[in-house]
This record gives sequence, C-alpha cells and structure tokens, in this order.
Amino acid sequence: MYHHHFGLSGPPFQFTPAPGALYLSHTHREALAALEWGLMHEPTGFTLLVGQSGVGKTTLVCSMLARRHAQVRTALLTNPRLAFDQMMQVVMSQLAPGWSGQTALEVSQGFAALLNGTRAGERIAIVIDEAQELSDEALEGLRLLSNTDTFEERRLQIILVGQPELVTRLAEPGRHSLNQRIGARTLLKPLRAAEVREYIDCRLRARGGSASRIFAPAALNHLVAHSGGIPRQINVLSHNAMLQGYAAGSRKVSLAMVKNAVGEYEDLLGAKRLRVGAQAEPRKLNSRARLVRAALAMTALALAAAGAMLIWSQAWLGSTTAHASLGGAAIRSAAEPYMTGPGIPLRPEPPAANGQHLEVTLAPPAGSTMP
Repeated sequence: MYHHHFGLSGPPFQFTPAPGALYLSHTHREALAALEWGLMHEPTGFTLLVGQSGVGKTTLVCSMLARRHAQVRTALLTNPRLAFDQMMQVVMSQLAPGWSGQTALEVSQGFAALLNGTRAGERIAIVIDEAQELSDEALEGLRLLSNTDTFEERRLQIILVGQPELVTRLAEPGRHSLNQRIGARTLLKPLRAAEVREYIDCRLRARGGSASRIFAPAALNHLVAHSGGIPRQINVLSHNAMLQGYAAGSRKVSLAMVKNAVGEYEDLLGAKRLRVGAQAEPRKLNSRARLVRAALAMTALALAAAGAMLIWSQAWLGSTTAHASLGGAAIRSAAEPYMTGPGIPLRPEPPAANGQHLEVTLAPPAGSTMP
C-alpha cells in the first residue's frame, strides 16, 4: 500500500469512522457534547443532530458509543428504510440478545418490559443514523414509542442523526407533535480552513507522519482551498493525491499532484451532474416533440375536414366564383384556430370584389337533392 512508501504505519485517510484518529473542531466538540447530553440527561427524550453529508456525524456517533457508558444500553440503527416494526426488532436484538418475538404486539410488549426493568439512573437509548430517510410511519412510531416512558425521569432517549432535509421533514404540519418534543438540537458545520489543516495533520500523525512532511506547502494550500471543509471530501482528495505521489515515486506530494486529484474529483462530480441533466433533458424534448406532433396532427385533420367541406360545397352549389370564395372562407375559418395556435401564421385574406361582402345561405336549390 502507498502508506509504506511515505513511512506511515497505516492508511491515514480511511473512508469509515476512525475513533482512534478523531479530530474535534469547535463545532464537533459542541455536537459531541450535545450527543452525550442527549444520551444521559435530555428531559424531553429526543435529541437531534443535523449536518450535511460527509461532515462527520457518523464518526461522532461511533465515538460516543465507543465510550460505553455503564448506565446506558444503546441500540444503533443504520438502515432507516425499515418499517417501524422491523426497526424495533433490530432494537430488541441489540438490547436483549436472544429475544425471539416476531409480531408487532410481541415487539411492543417486549420493549415495554425492557423499559420497565431498568433500574434507577439507567437509560435505554435508540440512535438512528441517516434519519432523514425515515418513513412517516416510522417517525410517528417513534413518537408513540416515547409515550411508553411515563416516568418523571426519562429512561428512553431517542437520538436522530441526519442531513438538513430532516429539519424540513420535522417542520411539516403532520410532524408538529414530534417536533415539539425534540429538546437538544445541534448543527454540525464544515471545518474552517485552519481546522482543515489541523484535520489533515491529525490523521497523518495518527499514522506516524505529519502534514508538513507529506505535503508541499503549495499543495496543502490548494487541498485546503478545494476541500469545502467536509472531512469525507478531505479524505478523498488527500488519499488520491498521495496515490499520485506514490505512483510517481515522490516522497512528497506536490502542487501538481493535488491539482490532478482535485481535477479528477471535480470532473467526476461534473459528469454526474451532466448525467442527471441528460436524463431530464430528453424528457423535456420528448414532451415538446409530443406537443408539436399533436398540434401538426390536429392541423392536418382540420385541413382534411375543411378540404372535404370545400369539395362538398362545390359539388352541391355548382362551380361559380362566389362558391369558390365560400370554399376558401370555409377552409380559413376551420384551419385558423389550429394553424395560429402552433405559431404558423396565415396569409391575409384578400378582400371581396368591389369591396362588397358576399353572403351565401347554405340551402339546396329548389328541385335539387343532396348527394
């Protein structure tokens, strides 16, 4: 692996939570404190942690759970798309290994017995990651679940961890009752530029290196400037830049290597946006094409009908100038709504001879019969 090339004891920029190389910025310290408070003391029974994707929410959750609080029994749910009854079966399997209930009633009774069996000072905590993906049924189930804890001192703590969309979901009218119950709320923000540098150095020092030894100053500046302050993005860019250094046989990552890593990353993001746009554009084009085809079809039908009317009127009334004028007027009056609608203008109608308007009554001549 490339980390041996740089004299490191292991890969410094892993893409899974690494509590052993935990870097805590100011906002991360506040978020972790809020999680700890929610786990042990929050009187409402609900705690909310929100932050954009890759900012470090799951890492903080894993760090909190790694401390193994003696008075807290914790269940961690990482698949929020389960139905509520399935979620509770996962919870019971973690809190009470060997429990074998299957039905919704058995799950409800089993959890109530578990909660009632807690001693003074003990807590049961349910931590749900990616909670913005919870169904409406699951959110309502969690609200009702909290009703089972009727003690003055809260024994059940529910911690919701998710992306900003979760705040929008909770603000919906149907979630008003649940939203009111959430006490501790924390927003996890991206790292500032100085913190990005500290984060990179923290990761490298955990593996026996340092940012100044691995990255050239200009390379580090460029990496910081394009990281967005998002730890996951920092990991990707740093990892790819070090891979380029390894491939080139260089002991230090140069500015060109970081630029290549950033360019590849941004090209991939751009290609993804283009793919999404390309999928949407054909739908728009197809919709427009269908409208044009429909308009043209209606125009053709209208012209065909008007042509038939002309032939019928000429055969019926005889071939005269007045009759020909009548046929042209019929075509125009029938076609005009369809032609002008799609944007096809009609040429001006020529005035009647001598400035007089011809009025014709469509009635069969005496003694004639309709064909």
